Amino acid sequence: MKKLVLLFLVVLLLASSFFVLPIQAATQGFSDVKEDYWAYEAINYLSGKGILTGVGGGLFKPDDPVTREQLAKIICIAKGISEYKPAKPTFKDVSPSSWSYGYVEAAVKSGYVKGFSDGTFRPKDNIKRADLAVLLVRVMGKEVEAQKYTEPLTFSNDEASIPKYAVGAMSLAYNNHYQLLNYREGRNVKPNESATRAEVAYAVFRVLKPVKVGGTVNLASGSEADSLFLPLATIGASGDYWLLQFTNLIGLDENENVYPLAAKEVPTVQNGLVQLYEVNGEKRMKVTYHLRGGLKWSDGTPVTVNDYIFTEKLLADPKVKVVSASSMWANFIDHVEAPNSSTLVYYYKVVDPQYILGRGVLPAHILKPIYDKDPSLINTCDFNTKPVGNGPFMLESWVKNSYISFVRNPYYPWGQPLVDRIVIKYIPDSNTRLANLMAGTILASSIDPQQVSVLKNSNKFNVYVSFSEGGLTYIGCNTANPLLSDKRVRQAIAYGINMEGYGKQYYGFDVPRATGPIMKSSWAYNPNAKKYYYDINKAKALLAEAGFKMGPNGVLVSSDGKEFVVTLGTTTATSAKQIGVFIQSELQKLGIKVNLASYPISTYYGRVIPQGQVDLYFAGWIEDPLFPGKLDSYKCDQIPTPENNYSGLNWSRWCNKDATNYANLAYSTLDRELAKKYYWKFQEIYTEELPEIPWLERVGISAIRKEFKNYIGSKGGINRFTWNASFWYLDN
Repeated sequence: MKKLVLLFLVVLLLASSFFVLPIQAATQGFSDVKEDYWAYEAINYLSGKGILTGVGGGLFKPDDPVTREQLAKIICIAKGISEYKPAKPTFKDVSPSSWSYGYVEAAVKSGYVKGFSDGTFRPKDNIKRADLAVLLVRVMGKEVEAQKYTEPLTFSNDEASIPKYAVGAMSLAYNNHYQLLNYREGRNVKPNESATRAEVAYAVFRVLKPVKVGGTVNLASGSEADSLFLPLATIGASGDYWLLQFTNLIGLDENENVYPLAAKEVPTVQNGLVQLYEVNGEKRMKVTYHLRGGLKWSDGTPVTVNDYIFTEKLLADPKVKVVSASSMWANFIDHVEAPNSSTLVYYYKVVDPQYILGRGVLPAHILKPIYDKDPSLINTCDFNTKPVGNGPFMLESWVKNSYISFVRNPYYPWGQPLVDRIVIKYIPDSNTRLANLMAGTILASSIDPQQVSVLKNSNKFNVYVSFSEGGLTYIGCNTANPLLSDKRVRQAIAYGINMEGYGKQYYGFDVPRATGPIMKSSWAYNPNAKKYYYDINKAKALLAEAGFKMGPNGVLVSSDGKEFVVTLGTTTATSAKQIGVFIQSELQKLGIKVNLASYPISTYYGRVIPQGQVDLYFAGWIEDPLFPGKLDSYKCDQIPTPENNYSGLNWSRWCNKDATNYANLAYSTLDRELAKKYYWKFQEIYTEELPEIPWLERVGISAIRKEFKNYIGSKGGINRFTWNASFWYLDN
């Protein structure tokens, strides 16, 4: 699958595609609740107040369940309610002699807890997550608000399992203005499962210390979008900004779990919303979406099924230069039908497992008049810089090479954002970003390894080191250049660069080489595929096999007398240029002369690489754990040419028909085990041919000011750091 281009990681905002781990773990509190534990702050707060204590031995046992009577005590202590012991018990199974009698009765008197129709309280039963939500909604006095919900709105994959009595309470519990409950594995709310001690601590903490509304989040980025109209964009920052302004059918969380966003459920074969069929012997599929109601564009116009139908018409038009790599815009759709105002049926031309990521939507009332006049006008219309979206935020201002700002979309129906504004400043220099962090003029940024010591001992920051296989950073080879067309030459370059030494010197610790294009942590990874390491003698031997001999000037000469002189391209980012200099010096040891050229990111990814203006290029792409390897970008039909307006993402211009075939097969089945076989075959070919030379695994270091709350980012992949921006808040 094609993917949005990724600028080299150290200039990315917040190292946004990485799973982050604190540099320092907790040194106090409970030994089984470390600083990186999701409920750490809540547990420490409640234990410090004596509301919830440990279980002895320095342990908290965060995964243990909480009984109904234990919860009654926790609520009473949290709310400062004294025990109440009436002469006659309310429940027949909570006697005056019970340790919890005073707490249960006090909670009943306060209107917080209720029993069952048989007159029992069932004090020893574990509290269910649905009942925890119901109780806390009562504690907050929000029962009337909860009653307004007629359907669940938890953006989870098990909304249908929420009992009717808890629909409103569970919906409020997951509303960004309350944030009472966490998601369980697979983006599920598990309403009928027992709540854990950590979950109860977090929920009670949120009641006592509600999220705050208002303020401006100032961030910094070393890259800038080339367009705010994502289907026409080539830069990764465009995807970050898009998720602020647009709500897709399907969402992705920090773990790359799909979940229903504008749709009520994620279509699958199992729930009957995905159906396979054949037309003249060709396999096809149709996917049905049921839409949530109430979504509007930021100008107040309702989002309708006609918007989705128009979107697919626009994307299929060859006059519209769709270059974005997301499957949300790929031309897989034959047509779309709308049986009613809340149902969409997409008819796919092929069986496409990437359907699971959903489709995007564009405002027909804005773009259709332009499109009807001339479809090619879409490529240059004002929507590229002033889009009208249906997401939680809308564009306020974009001053290129300076900043971009967003404010709340007043028509967003599913929880107005907590912060008033988000301002993302374009600051390409890491030292300038550090100075802004120290001054408090930005709240978060990536930093260089040398800057860690400045921040890590400050009580104003959380400093994180991130290790991620969320994509591939690599040295691309323009295989159309005869000097680079022989696989032995590309293999020699891989063996001849001491990447491991560079990682140790730059970061101060060992960083392994990436494998590429399938990450080692992926379900599709082939552990038997060829691997590379530093071996300068092997590199020289391969170059000799390829017919190169050392010339009089210390530069290799090919069998036809051509000197081995190539140009290596990078962006203008300091870190990227530094790596370019290192590669230049390493290849010089092999007799390869490298000229360096650096370009602004938009020029680099938008023109220089696609048009083959450099021979080697230091670049990267974002991984998709669901459909790994970016295989579409290695197909023969994806080579950029003047005829396709250089929109193909096979920048190496490598064409291997077997690899293309396996890529097509891997992306044309819903059977993961079968797809895995095709992935393995593809990787065997790729690692032997090596059109791209994988660099080191990604390492990012970021600093976040402690007052900036609920930034989650993603643990790698195609998701963007802005995916949950409506949940961000400031706690000064």
